[in-house]
Formats: sequence, C-alpha cells, structure tokens
Amino acid sequence: MKAGPKGSRDESPLAWKTRAKGARQFELFAARYLITPKGTGARTPVKVRPWQRQLVSTLLDDRVPLNVWVLPRGQGKSTLTAGLALHHVFMSGVEGARAVIVAQDERSAMRLLATAARMVSLNPELESRAMTYKDRIVIPGSDSQIIALPGEAHRVEGEDASLAIVDEIGFVRRDAYEATLHSTGKREGSQLLAIGTPSPPSWRDVSPLMDLVLDGRANPDSESLRLVEFAAPIGCDVDDEEAWAAANPGLDDLVQRSTLRASLPPRSRESEFRRARLGQWVEHDDSSFLPQGQWASLATGEGIGKGARVVLALDGSHSQDATAIVVATVSDRPHFDVGGLWEPPEGNADWRVPILDVENRIRELCREYQVVEIVADPFRWARTLQVLEGEGLPVTEFPQNGPRLTPATTELIQACGNGLVTHSGNKDLARHVSNAIVTEDARGIRLDKSKRGSNRRIDLAACLVMGHSRATWRAHKKPKRRRVRSFAA
Repeated sequence: MKAGPKGSRDESPLAWKTRAKGARQFELFAARYLITPKGTGARTPVKVRPWQRQLVSTLLDDRVPLNVWVLPRGQGKSTLTAGLALHHVFMSGVEGARAVIVAQDERSAMRLLATAARMVSLNPELESRAMTYKDRIVIPGSDSQIIALPGEAHRVEGEDASLAIVDEIGFVRRDAYEATLHSTGKREGSQLLAIGTPSPPSWRDVSPLMDLVLDGRANPDSESLRLVEFAAPIGCDVDDEEAWAAANPGLDDLVQRSTLRASLPPRSRESEFRRARLGQWVEHDDSSFLPQGQWASLATGEGIGKGARVVLALDGSHSQDATAIVVATVSDRPHFDVGGLWEPPEGNADWRVPILDVENRIRELCREYQVVEIVADPFRWARTLQVLEGEGLPVTEFPQNGPRLTPATTELIQACGNGLVTHSGNKDLARHVSNAIVTEDARGIRLDKSKRGSNRRIDLAACLVMGHSRATWRAHKKPKRRRVRSFAA
C-alpha cells in the first residue's frame, strides 16, 4: 500500500455474506480474503489448518474473556494472529472495533502490524476499504482500527480494545500485560488473546505467563480463562521425533524437521531447544556460554603467524574491569589468539586502564599482522577509535545492542558447536570463556557475568563475539577491483 496522503476509501461493508459464525467464519474469511504474505504458502490464500481452527474456536466460539495459547516457535503465529485482527475489524459487526496488538517492544509490535498490512495490500477488496499508517490500520467505513503498541504500561494505559492481542507474552512485562487486560473491560464481549512460547527462567518473575498457565491448568473449565498448550512430554529426549510432533502441530508443514535437526544441541543449548522447539518449561537455562569441554576441544596449541590477514577485536573498560584484545584470522573457520589483556589487580580500587598502553599495543599488532579491521564498541573508547582512525587504521564500530549482539552471539555458539572455530589454547582466553554465561531478555541474547561474580572477567569472550562476526563477514566480502587506466599514446 502506498505511503503518503490517503485517497478516499470504500466505506461499504464487505459484500460477502455467510451464515457461518465463529471459527468457521474465520476459516472462510481467511480463504476468501487473506493472502499468506511470506514463508510456507506465500502468495496463496491463507489455509487454516484443523489444529489452528481448534485454537481459534477457543477464542471465537467459547467467547471467554481471556485466552492463552502456548506453543513452540515456527507455528505460523504471526500470520494467524494478524488474520484474527483483520477478521475482527472487518467481520465482528462492532462499530468502532479496536484490535490492539501489544508486543515486547515497538519493533516486534510493528512487525506483526506489517504482516496484517501486507495481507490488506494483497487483496483489492480489503485494500479499497482500509488506510494503512505507520502504527495502525484504519477502516473508515466502520471507524475500526488495528493499533500496534510496545509492551509499556504507560503506552497501553487508557486504551479501549474490543480485541487485544499480546504477542510473545513470555517476554512482556506484567504491568504492560495488566494494562492491556484492563483495556478490554470497557466493552461487552471484549477479549484478550495472549500467545507465545514458555518464558525462559530469567523472565519467569517478570512475565505473567507462568501464572496464567498454572491458573489455566488448575481451572480447565473456567468461564473466564481458556488455556491451550502444545508441548512435548516431560522427560523426552531432545531428538525424539515423536515428541517433536506432539509439541509442533505445524511440523512438516509450517516448520521443517530439518530445521529442528539443525538446531539440536550442541548447536543450541538444550534448555533453549526444549523451551523454543518443544514448548517445555525449563527450570534452569544451561546458561554457560559453551558446553563443558567444548572450548578446550577446539584448541590447536598454535598462535597466528606474522603477516596473517586478521581482525582485531577490542573490548574496553575504564576502571575496575578488564580491557582485552583478541586477534582473529579472516576465514570461514577463524583462528583466535589473545592480542592483549589488562586486568585490575585485586584490592586496588584506584586502578585505571592504561589507555596509552592499549593504543600502542594495537599499533604493534597492526605492524605484526595485516589488519583489515579494528572492531570495538565506541562506548568510553570513542576518542581512542578516532585517534587510530586518524592514523589511517581501519576502525569499525560495534555497538553492544540487541540487533548486533543476538545474531553475533548465536553464530559464534553455532560455529563452536560445528567445529568451525579454532584457537591457540591461551589460558586467559579459556578462563574468560568459562566465566561467561548467556542471558536472554527483551533486547535479545548476549554474554554476561552477573551470576558469576563481578571479579570474574569475560572481556576476551566478548571480543570473540565481535571478532568472529567480523572475521567471517570479511571472509565473504569480495575485495574491490581497482580500475586500470591506459595512458598509451
């Protein structure tokens, strides 16, 4: 749908008439008006699977105020919930219907809204009746809207939802969920749908999902709460494909077995596989950065030869924490060694990082190797990076935020599990790797040390994440070809 000023829209209701109600009506509406925007079945009419119709029936036929669906990733949740929001504003018959989508952050909420907007743009009858904006879809004929909001209580407070959808409820904070829940009590027949995978342990006390699940299990016949769970049997093996089928109703359809096989431990943590792929509630998160013994198995005992093409990764601090440099060869299978490490002496509260020593060490490494990139987080080290760049050294910034750290951390974990990483066997590097844990929150996945004690350093491990990301990227980057000119007479 084109951006900019909106033209007039057809204010008449959809011409389609049906006697079907509830889940059956949604199934027919999807087949007639909704086009799958991407993934399995892209550009074809949305096909509501029998198991999806059973899910929708708990919402549209049972008509209880609060619905909770818990199922693993990859089951087409985004397409289904976007379709439900469109069905609500076009077919509910409610004047001024208001479908409110709430997710853990603004980006996630907009992604779900974008799915609905794409469905609108793919159907001329819907597009002629809808106006799409950055944060909402408006149906002028009935004064109905679909609105996307981040999971922040003050942003949701005061809403008047006839249908509220909380996406990835396991990562939405309790106060935002409660604000959304109370936004549905202002209209007769208003409902809330909370959908997502089980919360990781670190979110267990932050998100309301566990409490909702326990309530639903204890009161299966409740007239105010309906719970649907898809999960593998407790105690099953992670490679038990019958357990996969029990947990994943969309197996071999919306999610492929090859995808699950590719993410089996040690390529991902067992606890995360059980949570994300088997729909199980895990009591511990196997939070160590790498499985016991895996890092040691990747050691070769060899350093990096002089003149090698490398990336330098710098993780810098100011005081009372370590500053580290890791050297990584530019390769699909990079080799790592320590380029420098500065750690505060025990009990010396006045210690400060010797910044000039760090800068000089980087210059030494640039003389020793063919350094194609110096990568670092600019926080507190912006001046050093500017100085080095001013000397003609190849500096790249790597801000420590979720969009950068989540894929970089995941890729390094997978590479270690697949044997696509080697290292010199440096004892300091091994110590920092063993100190590191993996944490997950609304910002994504990253390394941390909070559960291990503040005096247990992980800075070399943080360098590994940056160094691996940039070294493997550089390995695939084609060098620019120089233009050759002829000056023949």
